[in-house]
Amino acid sequence: MASDAVSEPVDPSGPEGAGSPPRDRAALEDAAGRISAYVYGNILVLAALIALQPDDLDGPKGVGYVLGTAVSTFIAHLFAETSAQRVRLDRPLTWEELRHEARHAAPIASTAATPTLLMIGALAGWWPTTVALVLSIAVTIGRLVALGWVVGRLSRRRVSRRPFVSGLLLAAVCLLVAVLKWWLTH
Repeated sequence: MASDAVSEPVDPSGPEGAGSPPRDRAALEDAAGRISAYVYGNILVLAALIALQPDDLDGPKGVGYVLGTAVSTFIAHLFAETSAQRVRLDRPLTWEELRHEARHAAPIASTAATPTLLMIGALAGWWPTTVALVLSIAVTIGRLVALGWVVGRLSRRRVSRRPFVSGLLLAAVCLLVAVLKWWLTH
């Protein structure tokens, strides 16, 4: 209800300062799980994109490679998280808990959406393969730069310049990790 959102209590002593909503442990854990999936998905899709050449986009190889990376990573992450959650709870998960874990892993799958659409556009001849590959890499790096904002939003902190600068630094680190992954595996 709209009135509930307006009347949300405020913790003036919180680290964000006056006017920030309080954050409980469960909300922070929820945000941390989604951030983890977001970072992991972006790094692996970026590594997959770096491994491609523009001529890989002339056929289905590029699309398959990026989609395969995202889908297999999503499934592996979901399996790992549900296995860990089963140990924490000491019981099988309910369907609602499984859906909850799938929502947490969704940022992994969503990472591949724009690059896949760009590569399909190149396959259809709408733009050159080089443009599709460069834009796919740029979009994925842009998602990493936005990481500071995403962290702030999911942890319900006010958006400021600091998370953006943090996002730039984290994007640089993630790019290095993606390049390292590509270098070690190709």
